Formats: sequence, C-alpha cells, structure tokens
Amino acid sequence: MSNQAAASATIPSRQEVIDDLVASLAQTAEQVVPWFLENMPPAYFQDTDPATRLAHLRAILSSQASGRPIELTLRSPDGQQWTSMRPKDAPGVLAEMVSELPHDRPLRAAKIHTARDGNLVLDTFEFGEPAARFDPSDPRQAEAAARILAWVTDNHLDYPEPELHAHIARCDAEYLLTVTPLRFVQHLELFQAVQGTDGAAVGLESESDPSFSRIVVAVANATTRRMLERLARRIAFARINVHRAYLDILEDGAQGTVCILGFVCQGPDGGPIDPESDLWQQLRVDLLRNKWVEHRTLELAYGTPELGIVRAEVITGLADLVHQVLVKRNSYAFNQTRIFRLVERSLDQAAKVADLFLDRFRPGSPLDDARLAERSAALRAEVDRDVDLEDARTIIGSMIDAVAAVLRTNVYLDSRFCLAMRIHPAFLATEERSELPFGVFFVHGRGFNGFHVRFRDIARGGLRAIRTRSEEQHALEAERLYDEAYNLAFAQQLKNKDIPEGGAKAAILLDPYARLDRGVKGFVDGLLDLITPDESVRSQVVDHFGQDELLYLGPDENITPDFIVWIADRARRRGYPQPNAFMSSKPGAGINHKEYGVTSEGVNVFLEVSLNAIGIDPRTQPFTVKMTGGPDGDVGGNLINIMHREFGSNARIVGIADGSGSGEDPDGLDIGELLRLFHAGDPIAAFERSKLGPHGRIVAIDEPQGVMLRNTLHNRIKADAFVPCGGRPAAIHGRNWRDYLDAEGMPSSRLIIEGANLFLTAEARNHLSDAGVLIMKDSSANKCGVITSSYEIISNMLMDEASFLAIKGRFVDEVKAKLRSLARREADLLVRIHRHHPHVPLPTMSTRLSRVMIRTADAIEASIDGLMDAHGPLLRQLVVDHIPAVLFEQLGEEVFTRLPARYVRWIMAKSLAARIVYREGFEYLDAMPLDAVAELAVRYLALETERMSLAEQMQASGHPSGHRVADLLRSAGIFSTIHGE
Repeated sequence: MSNQAAASATIPSRQEVIDDLVASLAQTAEQVVPWFLENMPPAYFQDTDPATRLAHLRAILSSQASGRPIELTLRSPDGQQWTSMRPKDAPGVLAEMVSELPHDRPLRAAKIHTARDGNLVLDTFEFGEPAARFDPSDPRQAEAAARILAWVTDNHLDYPEPELHAHIARCDAEYLLTVTPLRFVQHLELFQAVQGTDGAAVGLESESDPSFSRIVVAVANATTRRMLERLARRIAFARINVHRAYLDILEDGAQGTVCILGFVCQGPDGGPIDPESDLWQQLRVDLLRNKWVEHRTLELAYGTPELGIVRAEVITGLADLVHQVLVKRNSYAFNQTRIFRLVERSLDQAAKVADLFLDRFRPGSPLDDARLAERSAALRAEVDRDVDLEDARTIIGSMIDAVAAVLRTNVYLDSRFCLAMRIHPAFLATEERSELPFGVFFVHGRGFNGFHVRFRDIARGGLRAIRTRSEEQHALEAERLYDEAYNLAFAQQLKNKDIPEGGAKAAILLDPYARLDRGVKGFVDGLLDLITPDESVRSQVVDHFGQDELLYLGPDENITPDFIVWIADRARRRGYPQPNAFMSSKPGAGINHKEYGVTSEGVNVFLEVSLNAIGIDPRTQPFTVKMTGGPDGDVGGNLINIMHREFGSNARIVGIADGSGSGEDPDGLDIGELLRLFHAGDPIAAFERSKLGPHGRIVAIDEPQGVMLRNTLHNRIKADAFVPCGGRPAAIHGRNWRDYLDAEGMPSSRLIIEGANLFLTAEARNHLSDAGVLIMKDSSANKCGVITSSYEIISNMLMDEASFLAIKGRFVDEVKAKLRSLARREADLLVRIHRHHPHVPLPTMSTRLSRVMIRTADAIEASIDGLMDAHGPLLRQLVVDHIPAVLFEQLGEEVFTRLPARYVRWIMAKSLAARIVYREGFEYLDAMPLDAVAELAVRYLALETERMSLAEQMQASGHPSGHRVADLLRSAGIFSTIHGE
C-alpha cells in the first residue's frame, strides 16, 4: 500500500466527524442543560430573552465539549452587547470583568447572574445611548405600569399617583418590563434622595433567601461603566461576594441621569450582611462617597487594607497641600509625583499624621492645642529616628505642620463630595507670597485640587477651572496652582477698591482625564460644607477658627451658565444664607457679563482715555487695535461691539487671536463680519474668508503654522493699542517681553489695556513701560466686571428674583452708568499722574493707587462705630450714593436692615476712600498715619457735601459766572480747604 493510500485510510469521512461531534455535543448538552436550568436563578430567565439564552448555552456547550474552562466573552454583531462568562464565583470577579470593558462608549445597562452552585458567572453589558423611554401606547408597558400602580394602592403606600406616573415616564421600557413593583418603589425612594443633587444614596435590603442581602446604590450623573467598576471593587475589598447585580439608568430631566446599581450578595461569612455591623457602617459611607474619591486614594487604601479609605484620603490630600509649599524650595525634589512616592515609602508615619488629623477634628472629642503639640512632637521624633531619606522627613514634617494649620474640615461628613479644609494662610506664605490673605480654603477631590483665597473677610472674585490635556501640562500647572489663586485674588484685591468686597479668587486644577462637572461641583460643595449654618453639618465640623464666613463667587474660565445655576441652587439646598448672593452672573436674578458686556464697558473707557493721552481722539480719528480673546469671548466680543458703538469706523481691528486660531489684516478686519461672529458666538476661525482684504488672512489652530501664528500675534502685529481680552496668565513675562519689540527696539503698540487678568507679569510691565508703552494694568482696566457682580450681589441680598426681574432693565442701565463713571475717574487720575511722573511705570502707580484706597478704606472701616455716632447721616448718604437709585426707590430705609451690617460698613468705607483718592490723588494719604485717616476722611466728606450744596446754589443763582463757579466748586481739591482751616 502506498503512503498516500495509507494516509487516506486514516482520514475519517465527513459523516463520521459530524456524527462524532453531534454525539459529543449531545452528551455534553444532556449534562449541561439540566444543570443550567436548575442552577441559573429565576432573575436570569426573567431578564434574558429565549434567543439570547440559546446563544449563551451554545457558548457554554462549546467550551465544555472542548474541555476548556468557561472563560469567554461574546459580542453582538454591532458591538453593543457584551456577555462575559467565568467558571467560578468569588469576591472581585465582577470588578475584574467590568475592568475589561471598553472605555470609549457609554454603558447603559448591566445584568449579572451567578449559578446557584457558583460554577458560572454570566454578566451581560449593554452599550450605547439610553434605551427608549416608557411608551404608554405599548400594551405590555401599560400593563406593567398598571401593575405597579395597583401594587402601591394594595399596599397602602403614601405615593401620590401623579408622582408615580412621573417616575414611570423616566424609566426605559426594558427596565419597566422587568422590575418588580416592590423594587420599583425602593428605587423611587433612592432616586428621590439624590434627584438634582449629584450625590448618592445607599440602601441595604433583605432578600427572600435569608442567606443573601441586596445592596442598592443610586448615583446622580455618574460615568456608569466606571461607577460599576468602582462599586464592585469596593464591595470585593470588603470580601463580599456578588451573586447577582444590575445597572439601570433613570432620567432626571435637565439635571441629567440617576444610575441605579443593585448587588445581591453574601458577606465574608457566607451569610447576609448585618446592617448594625462595623463592616456595613464603613461600607455604606464608602459607597456613598465612591463617586467622589480620587483614584490614588483608592489605590493606596486597597494596597494597604488596614489603612482604610478615609485615612488614605487624608494622606493624599495633605501630600498635595504640602506640595504647594515645598515646590517653592525645590521644584525637582518636591514635585507632586515624588512627594507621593516618598509618602508611600514612609506610610507608617504618614498614617500617624492622618490619625493626628482625624483626632484633631473628631466631633465631640477633638484634640486640643496642647495635646496636638505633644503628639506632633512625638511624631516628629519618630520621623527623625525612623525615616531615612531627608526629603521624606521634610515631607512628613510639613504634613504635620499642615495638620496644625487646618482650622476646619469636612472629613467627618458621610456624604461629602471631597476633602475640604480651611487653612491658616501663614502655612502657605513664602517670600513670593508675602502679603497674608484673610482666608484660604483647600479642596482635594477626584481628579482635582483647588484653592479659594480671599484678602478680606467680605471678599468676592471669580471661580475658574483649569483644564489640562497632558500629564506634563498638569505637572506644570500643579506647581503654580496656589500661586494662581493667590495672585489673582491679590489682583482682585487691588481691583475691588470701588466696592465693599475685598479680593478673592478660586482656582480648580483638573487632571487631564477628569470631568469638568465633577471638579466644579465637588469643589463648590466642599466650600459649602465648611460655611453653611446647617446644624446637621456643623455638628460634624469641628471649628478651630471660630468665626462664621460668607463667600461670594463669580464665573471665570470654564464656568458655564449651567454651572452658575447649579451653584446658586446648591447653596440654596445646603441652607446657605442668601444663596443667590453666593454666585453672581445668574441668568435670572443676575447680570450676565457676556450678555451685557459690563467688563468691556470699562475696558473701552480706559482705551479711550489712553488713546487721548497719546494724542489720538478715537471719536474723530482712526486708530488700530490688536486683541487676544475672540469675538465669541466675554471681554473680546463685547469690546468689538462697544468700540463700534462708540467710535464707528475709526476703530480698526488689525489682529485677533483666540483658542481657535488667529485673524489679521493691516487694513482692518471687516467689522460687519466680526460683529456677526460676536452675535453668533463664533470664534475667529469661523471668519468668512471672502470678507478678508487683499492682505488679510485667517489661520485656524490646526492649520500649518496655526499655533505659532496664534501664539505670536500679540507680538508681531503693529497697532496703536493692544488689548488682551483672554489668554493664560503670564503670557508676557520676564524672559520673553523683548519679543514685543521690533528689530529697532520699538514696541509693537504704544498702549496696552489689560482686559485680561495677569496677561503680563510685573517684570514684563516694568520693562515695556521703560520701552515707552503706556500700560493700563488689569486691576484698573478690567475692574468693571467685578463691580457689576458686587451690584448684583447687593440686589440679591435686597430682593427676591421676581421683584428684581421687575426692575432689571433700569437696574442694569444704572449699573452701566456707574461703571463708566468709575472707570473714567480712575483712568483720568492715572493719566494725570503719568503726566507729572512720566518715568514711573503706570502699573506701579495703578497698584499704589489701589493700595492707598484700600489702606484708607481699612482705616475708615475700623473707626466706623465711633464715626457713626457723630456723622451717621453723612455716612448713610454714602450708601445711598453707592447703590443704584432704583433699589432705594423700591425699598427705602429697608436697604439698611436687609444688608448685612458688615457689608454696610464696607460700603461706607470703600465709597468714601474712592471719593477722596479719585479727586485728590493719593500722595498725601499715602504718607498719613493710619490713626489720622478716618478723622480726615469724615472732615473731607463734610466739606465735600458743603461744596456740592454751594455749587448747586451758585448754579441756580442766575449769576453770570454761576455755572463756572459751580464747576470749580465741584472739581477743585478739598484738601487745600482742610489745610486752610
């Protein structure tokens, strides 16, 4: 027999192979199918349609017939459904399966089933947009809804029928067809607990099988896939075994969604979970907070089980806080990553720092200062003895210092969104931060850290969120996070010289992959934890500061109108007094800065006064402007509109750069097209290129050289004035200011009007001033935005929303008139000073002016109580003059009782200081001893009042020179009269 014949004799026929395979599968099926039907729980058959069950069985048969363990994942043809199977049930299996799911698509539903004997875990995950909502015209759905309503009635539950119908309408069809009436009502209760809050609610329920418990978690606005993984992992960490689980999504209208996650499980002992046990009490808190806990905290806690999540969170929070101090000593040795690595190496000591922190703020039995000092000293001695690396000793020592510097924290609140601390400002002081703020808050949360800094008790300033796109960018921004908040707050302090509030700023730094909404909401809620008077909160917050605090926020970078509404609503929900005053620029009872262009009104006045100072009358002569910040921006877009309104075709915009790219035309970009972009809310890259002149060009950021042209426009383009209306702080600094000069050393513009905060550093301002540039500093030029917010806050403290809306039109008009007046008074004074001191940089004079006004106001405020006795009517008139007239027309003397007393004091002090300085200059007051300032100010006010009365008499006298004498009386200095007395 040939080799070929022998080989073919050993090859079975096709039919033989089929027969063998069928017999094998039949034998396997005879074993598997009965086992499957007996061991899969009833919920599996309720949740799974027959065709899908057959697909699952085929996969199991195939795996069993091949002798391989059941470890496989089935994907539907469209990839929208994944089914994962594992051969054994154990704590952590669910978390492992979820970790393998894709991150690039939303998870909309999940069903997890475990065989009774534990030999199969079958998890089905569905991706895509939410399923179709409840359809009452569908008979099956209508029957399911009727069954729920009947069950509620039969069980005499106190749920109004309209409320039940509303909740049924939120459900998707699949959920409604599978949920039991009991489970529907239990989910409804949890849903209502978190509705509109972004929080979580947790329930522990008994099962019909007494050996099982059901954990149900409702989480608002969570990333469903990540949330399921996080919760499953935390449950597994407690050695709790999940036998069945599900994930469903309910709509919450404009608020977003609520995710319902249920876990049918057994405790570590194989039985139900005791609701009174320490295990459940700690697990409940951790599940409530899981959405908000930072990933490093979880990794640290899971890697060291005895540490626990709360202590791990304190460690990561303190490590990030001390980074803001230590980075100033050595940015390499104490970068954020290395600090955390060294903390992990010294975890025993770091854990004791966390214990010190927790004991210092334990409700009912906090650590007093003496005991704190004693334990801190002992811990320092241990660190010196047992920690080998000097840098690690420095870090742990700084964390011990931080514990003493924290005055208030929310660490003991069960449902907090973050770890928030009120810090003594001296802890963060360095040579570069020499002026001590009044208060500092630090907030550490999932994917973000943030600071709120304020320089006076009553202070206001914007809230900004800083987004990063890479780890490198995040590391750089992390090094200067506190500096950014501190510097902006200080700039705001100088800027707020005209209003009762001092300067403040809040800055939130987001990780590259962090959600913006989670960072903003977490930060704000953390602040509210520490300032709300709600007694249920205060009872859990030990206060080593001992003073109630009021904060006033406003919108800044990345704070959208939706956030503004949420922040005000959250303050209301949290029991904050006068919640509308907590956040400015609200769409209803507020003045939206972009809509009304309030910041730009002041910037334009400073531009006009400055142009006149260099010999250009913008109302009669053409001039050129270049800008950063596009036509879709608050300041930039409105400035384009206001310049056109005030100066017409004389205003020629020759260059604009924004986030989308750049546009430039030496003959001026088409104003009609720029106004179209402004009204449409579009950036410069959307400029219709057919509207360009022969020498113009638009280059988008993603086009060749787009980034370079955008980033260099403010240096390259020549113009009469440069107005930065957007851009990151320190864009022009001590190392690149020369780029603003041409080859002959001439600046590319004679004027810079800082419409954006801190676009130039102090060093750059000084150098460019020496080069001949007239610079109107940000604390002067863009002050009108914050003045508007202050007026909005006053109105919010005085009126409800309906009353305010009835007068809003007139109120806004009166505010705008005050803005233009205050801007012109300061701009005129600065130009006047510059004429007398041309060699002193104008930004230096601007800062000096602000400091003198603030110093004067501080002295007056400190003496208000004594001054009111003798000069009450004069001081009260300051309040009348400061507040828009329409409010006094509506409320009369009630203004004085509705406004907080501290606020009224500051109106008097700031208004009087502004009157004096804008009229007289600041040299005389700058040299005056503080204890003499208040008395002088009141004498000044009395003489000014007398002057105004005399001016009115002269104007009405009919004397030929009456009007001229009246003008002289109104404008002439008053100090000379005081000196002549």
